[in-house]
Amino acid sequence: MTRKSRKRLFWLSTALFLLVSPPIILYTTGWRITEDFKIKRTGGLFVAVPESGTDVYLNGKLEKKTNFFQSGVFIQNLTPGIHSVLVAKSGFWPWIKSMPVIEQSVVEARALMVPQNIDGETVLKGSYEVVLGSSKHPLLLLQEKKKSQYVISFYLPTSDAFLKASSEKTRRLLSNPKPLRTVSWNKEGGLLLFDNQTILVSFDLSRGRVHAKATTSVPEELLPTLPHRIAFDERARARAWHGDSREIWVEWLRDGPLPYYFKVKKEMIFHTRSEIKNISFYPGRDDVILLAIENGVFALEIDGRGTRNFQPIYKGKDPTFARLDDAIYILDQGVLSKIEL
Repeated sequence: MTRKSRKRLFWLSTALFLLVSPPIILYTTGWRITEDFKIKRTGGLFVAVPESGTDVYLNGKLEKKTNFFQSGVFIQNLTPGIHSVLVAKSGFWPWIKSMPVIEQSVVEARALMVPQNIDGETVLKGSYEVVLGSSKHPLLLLQEKKKSQYVISFYLPTSDAFLKASSEKTRRLLSNPKPLRTVSWNKEGGLLLFDNQTILVSFDLSRGRVHAKATTSVPEELLPTLPHRIAFDERARARAWHGDSREIWVEWLRDGPLPYYFKVKKEMIFHTRSEIKNISFYPGRDDVILLAIENGVFALEIDGRGTRNFQPIYKGKDPTFARLDDAIYILDQGVLSKIEL
């Protein structure tokens, strides 16, 4: 090769290096070209997955299968923009979320995985129409229609027993021609509000007794949002409620930055033409709401990025439910069943 040829090859190699090296340097230092042909730094995505052996897909491509030791997926060097995540496992409803990845940031998400077939056990059978769980005591309030009276009883699931009325007067006070409007729980018992009277109840759980007396004291906080329509998460950081407008609202109660699943501190996350019979927070989660509407009980995400996942838990005729700790008690056509999620 002549000197002139070597010189040409040198300058050609130099030009090629100068042409190729900038994209390589940009790529290795975390820069990408977006769909709108802008150059931005990459971002990351972390998805917490509660079940091992779960497939996690990113934009239709299998990214990882979780195991006992790795219950989450962290994906780096993603081009800023919307990325589709699918979490799937046999026997569970799939979870799909469109995630907006931001440059130089890691976006979080937590998959909701509800079993497709949840085993339950029958607890009680009767003419029960209402079930409410106490936030202060390990018991359920049940209302049943007996002839022209609505009868209130208190049931202890752990001992499979009903509290007994402490007197004939208590028994009469727990039977009313009007249905129960709401209950407000306290450390001693609770306040039962009917349209025609208010009853103060107190519990003696060691003796299995309930005592009732009439009262004229009605706390202002009972209105306008009825207490049984308000739910708090386990750490009292968030609350949810529903009213006659058939909407579910959520509110973050703590100061400081909002968690990723709240867009604003207070927002409406669900609206329906059907009656909302009850709501609660999903056991162990402050980002998922349980609700009973029409013929089912469902789990609904608070996280509104992309689409809110809405997964069935129970299908029946006309169910409502109450939650005690991690157990869900579903009442449907007089039959009370227990499921655990």
